[in-house]
Amino acid sequence: MPTVREMLAQWIDDDTIANAIIEELEEQGLQPTLENTKKVWLDALEELHHLAASSIVGLINRGQL
Repeated sequence: MPTVREMLAQWIDDDTIANAIIEELEEQGLQPTLENTKKVWLDALEELHHLAASSIVGLINRGQL
């Protein structure tokens, strides 16, 4: 039986994430090179930790967790 982590990893749509990064770089007039997209993704992952923590607190405060 798959773990929660495995099920979540399958649920996350990596194409949508990749497209969002590429589109944002293009909108900013930057080249969506592999190097640039990787830099954006790694930076976003660092921010994701803080965003997840904030989201959990908010959901708890609203009685949704």
